[in-house]
Amino acid sequence: MKKQIEQIVKKALFEAKNTCKWPASSADGVDFEMPEIVIDYPKSEQFGDYSSNIAMVLAKKLGKSPMEIAGQLSSVISHQSSGMDTFAKIEVAAPGYLNFYLSKKYLQDLTAKINTEKDSFGNCKKKKEKVMIEFSQPNTHKEFHIGHLRNVFIGDALVRVIRKAGSQVIGANYIGDTGSHIAKCLWGITKFHSQEKLDEILNKAEFLGKVYTEAVQAIEKNPEFENEFKRIQNEFEKGDPVLVQLWEKTKQWSLAEFQKIYEQLKVSFDVYFWESEEELEGKKMLKELLKVSCIKESQGAIVADLEEAGLGVLVLVRKDGSALYGLKDISLAVKKFKEFAIDRSVVVVDLRQSLYFKQLFKILECMGFHKDMQHVGYEFVSLKGSEMMSSRKGNIIPATFLIEETIRKVKEKFPDTDMAEQIAIGALKFYMLKYSSQSKIEYNIEESVKLDGATGPYVQYAHARISSILRKAKHEAWNMEQGAEKNTQNANLELLVHEKELSLMKELNNFPELVAVVAETYEVNKLVHYAIKLADKFHSFYGACKVIDEQNPELSEARLSLVNAVKIVLAETLALIGVEAPEKM
Repeated sequence: MKKQIEQIVKKALFEAKNTCKWPASSADGVDFEMPEIVIDYPKSEQFGDYSSNIAMVLAKKLGKSPMEIAGQLSSVISHQSSGMDTFAKIEVAAPGYLNFYLSKKYLQDLTAKINTEKDSFGNCKKKKEKVMIEFSQPNTHKEFHIGHLRNVFIGDALVRVIRKAGSQVIGANYIGDTGSHIAKCLWGITKFHSQEKLDEILNKAEFLGKVYTEAVQAIEKNPEFENEFKRIQNEFEKGDPVLVQLWEKTKQWSLAEFQKIYEQLKVSFDVYFWESEEELEGKKMLKELLKVSCIKESQGAIVADLEEAGLGVLVLVRKDGSALYGLKDISLAVKKFKEFAIDRSVVVVDLRQSLYFKQLFKILECMGFHKDMQHVGYEFVSLKGSEMMSSRKGNIIPATFLIEETIRKVKEKFPDTDMAEQIAIGALKFYMLKYSSQSKIEYNIEESVKLDGATGPYVQYAHARISSILRKAKHEAWNMEQGAEKNTQNANLELLVHEKELSLMKELNNFPELVAVVAETYEVNKLVHYAIKLADKFHSFYGACKVIDEQNPELSEARLSLVNAVKIVLAETLALIGVEAPEKM
């Protein structure tokens, strides 16, 4: 609807230029360029459903008062919209706003449309654009922790919403299966655990995380161990068969743990990239890279000098020949666009890497690689009351621990539920996604599983309650013959005129616009806040309007149609953030 109103205002501006002779009476006596037309939601519903400040934008240019311009535009739009049933009225409000009020007919028709389109409601037109969303990116030989969860939730939501917005989307995972942390872990195993029967270790992923921490701390306390570690690292990089075999075995342990977590979270990927492969590809590119103006040798290392761009210097290859992230990511960026023919690359990585991605994109630009590449950052996440996490310190909060603790808390809160895991996963995702990506999160398990407030269980309960109402309707005597679904589709929706019904329908109307906005801005937290607001409005409606009334079956059918529409949109909103919509709780 925002786009539709934008076109209506634009058309009115063209007509007003002629009928009101605006250019002739403008302050500087010259014609004006078409300004940007912004359509917003008013802060309060009493000021309409949509609003534009275009009159205030034009006031200085035309030498007229905003109220006069708004009045002239309102008159033109009313004339142009004659015979249309989209708006109940268009009002002018001080100091010069144009406020648009949707008609009851439009909202009633929208409810029917949702019941017809079902989960396709809100889908945007198919685009030719192909987008790759790279997210998760865990390192093998380290535990999958609480910070990884936020990354996964953001990335998965982006994949889902951008697909719904009409683009072809490829979900990608870039696994960190090489680097100094791998060598430290291999050294730690050979140094401290060579006599252990590794295959008999029960929690292998946890074991690898502890060995890595043990190795780091041992090297820090005893500098002599540094030479031992470097020797192991050198032998591994040269392809020592024993170390490579140990690497492959332990790598599979990590991957098995990652896959278990992804399956539990209902997250999947279309393609996997491997850091070990991109390291080889990056080294193959070195000869050509050294021809790029900003890349050069410096004291035995290969660096990208980005000082002129205010981005400092990025080391690509150390003087000992080991490749760093930049070299690997250059190779990966080229591969993405070349092999997958994508139009846009989006990488979800925490905000601490913001400078690095600016450097990376600048290097690619210097290479003549002018592509649409974007970094979606997010802030640090911790458990309430915990210190800042570090794999080196060994104080990380494993994702499996957090998931299990949240499930345990759900079972305490809802002892009779058989959906504890679904509710817990929903609580986790909701809590982490409701905050702006720029905000730090201190995850509070107790707070996340509350049935009231801005939580996943609250919204899931709203869906379950709606499902219960619809189940009950199927068994009511007045509804037995035709079935609830048929009656909701054939209901007389003109009966939906109560203020709570209209307010609820207006919220449903916002969903398609929300999908388009989130796909463009990557602000997935808006999906969570929309779900909360829709659930709030449903509960308000349900408290004021009797849905199943045997004395008024026609009104009941209309309200059941509205309830079913809310269920469809609420379930689809939850689906976009990867949260299950339970039929009962």
